[in-house]
Amino acid sequence: MSMKLSLPTFLGILILISSCTSHADNKFRKFTLQGQINGNDTGLIFLTYWSDKSRIYDTTKIKDGRFIFSGKISEPTSAVLSSRNDSDRVFIYIEPRKMKISLSKGEFEKCTMTGSQTQNESDLLKKMEEPIYERLLILKEQGIKINDSIKISEAGPTILLLEKKAEVIDSLWSMTRKELGPLELKFVLEHPKSFLTLFYILRLDEEVISVDSVKSIFDGLDNSLKESTYGKSILEEIRKKENVQIGAVIPDIKIIDIDNQTITFSQFRDKNDVLIDFWASWCVPCRESFPHLKEIYSKYHPKGLEIIAVAWLDLNKKTWTEAINQEKVDMWYNATTMFRNGEINNKDISDNFSVPAIPFTLLIDKTGRIIYRNVGYSKESEESLDKMLSRIFEN
Repeated sequence: MSMKLSLPTFLGILILISSCTSHADNKFRKFTLQGQINGNDTGLIFLTYWSDKSRIYDTTKIKDGRFIFSGKISEPTSAVLSSRNDSDRVFIYIEPRKMKISLSKGEFEKCTMTGSQTQNESDLLKKMEEPIYERLLILKEQGIKINDSIKISEAGPTILLLEKKAEVIDSLWSMTRKELGPLELKFVLEHPKSFLTLFYILRLDEEVISVDSVKSIFDGLDNSLKESTYGKSILEEIRKKENVQIGAVIPDIKIIDIDNQTITFSQFRDKNDVLIDFWASWCVPCRESFPHLKEIYSKYHPKGLEIIAVAWLDLNKKTWTEAINQEKVDMWYNATTMFRNGEINNKDISDNFSVPAIPFTLLIDKTGRIIYRNVGYSKESEESLDKMLSRIFEN
């Protein structure tokens, strides 16, 4: 099983990526978002979005249940409309034009919005996906109930039965989640001029569509999309995806590890095979994979295997270092990319690699070429890695 990012988190990262791209060639235009909120006549409401290289946090007053925001953006973008302390929020798409939105206190997610074509298309896609999300919610609630029962049950046959049920629910959830991919692919193929296509094109799982196919679809998009800020960001993401495919040669980037040592892939050329493991302290499957990684490190490190464990989007430095100590994995190279508090480390890694989910494992041979990759953790993945390492080091 692997840990994937939620859509809001994904969009946030995509916006962060796009914010690093210059908007110098884009023409900024004014937008207004006029709103009405039922059940809340006064108070404050907040709008968060990216414009140029800045993240805009805008606040306005609610008067007689009405409010208005205005600003300048160069193209459609995702935004978050929220109440105080984020107790109520909704993700929307705003465009450089006049828009209206109607909300109800405590139910921002059920808003209705006009004036944004991108939002209209998003609503259409959500309606198509709604039956799947309803089933996912039911499975999630069932899983929570079973886990709660496990916590209060005594060891014995009852626990074993509940754990088996939990495994079935987890498997059904994963299978149901995969049903979203074909629907999103259908939308992308049928909407080559929609900005929403740019938001979804990178969400397509590689089990649904190959990187080469994503690139082909991107090439067929309307020029206005390809030349947009998000379009340029997606071209960069495609490059990063290509960098982690089997057969790709790893760029010779610099990595600063936990001991402040500088690592480059050229230092391993012609000498070492390198296993890169992307993980996070909060990722249960990632940490479940460590005992096996320690076994193969003990077995093959004397023969030339190196491991670089990269914490991908971890909580903070404390939880990262605590996890390393708890798992006793300080014998290999440890590094991080970004903490959730916004601190960025090893930008070279995030600038050159795309991580579809964690744990994510790459094996690089002595020529610098990727010869093995795996997403997620399972006994089957352990066995396939063992076979690969056996061929390298024991034959």
